[in-house]
Amino acid sequence: MKRGRLLISAILFLLCALALSGCSAGTPGETGADITVRVVATQDFGQEIMFDEALGVPPGTSAMAALKQVAEVETAYGGGFVSAINGVGSEHGRDWFIFVNGMTANAGALDYTLHDGDIQHWDFHDWGFRMAIPASIGDFPDPLVHGYQGEVSPTVIAYEEGLEDSAQALQTSLKGLGVASVSTQNTLYLTESDKRHSNLILIGTMDCDLVAELNQVWDRLGFFVHFEDGVMVSYDSEGEVTVEYGSGCGVIQASQSPWNPNGIGVCENVVWMVSGTDEAGVESAVDALINRHDEFKYAYAVVVANSEIIKVPQ
Repeated sequence: MKRGRLLISAILFLLCALALSGCSAGTPGETGADITVRVVATQDFGQEIMFDEALGVPPGTSAMAALKQVAEVETAYGGGFVSAINGVGSEHGRDWFIFVNGMTANAGALDYTLHDGDIQHWDFHDWGFRMAIPASIGDFPDPLVHGYQGEVSPTVIAYEEGLEDSAQALQTSLKGLGVASVSTQNTLYLTESDKRHSNLILIGTMDCDLVAELNQVWDRLGFFVHFEDGVMVSYDSEGEVTVEYGSGCGVIQASQSPWNPNGIGVCENVVWMVSGTDEAGVESAVDALINRHDEFKYAYAVVVANSEIIKVPQ
């Protein structure tokens, strides 16, 4: 009888130990180390900064939960739509839009789970001319370092003939910024696989075939700078021409890859146009990307003209 009681006690002890072991795992992040993320809010396509906060959150935290840690948030439509941040609220033709690591999120803030290093960037802007803007440049180099939902595509710098030195200089810079996989390739030998599945940085003049191909579908890509009749035309948020740029001027603008077989908006890879009206303009844009990226922080796109970096749209 005594031996039976001892056996029962041992079984109960084991059951309690297993139960305690299961409870100790808890919810995601209770035992694991926090991840570090940034939460950014700007207005008018990055022209005005409201806040830029770094914080540690448990793994499994949603973008909405992190946003609510650093700001007063008002929501609509069941809590999934952000209607106001710190009192700045939706109005006719102006709303809040979320980008994650420089890409328009294809999931709502409640549904996007943050990963270590992620930047969630909210911008309050007019969407009358460009309702869909698949990517922006202002969170550089995050699209190439952290990707989306923890998945990072390799980066290929595709350069027009004669711009190999600029491509190699950019490759060295990107490696120093933490881009794990980055290579260079002449646009003449760029593979279909690279176009479909890699992050592409296109270095070429407006006459480069791949740049011209993007320029033809500029509205679908959400661009605010367009090459027309030998000049570079910049548009404002309402679709009005602001400036026409001639020789020696460059541009840096981004979208999600139109060559991705799954379509634009799947958040798998980006394409950056680093271009200009001529080689001097392209080289000025490359120099800005390498040496002056702090000057276009938060921006959607930039024009480089007469050594000045101009955020676009204005």
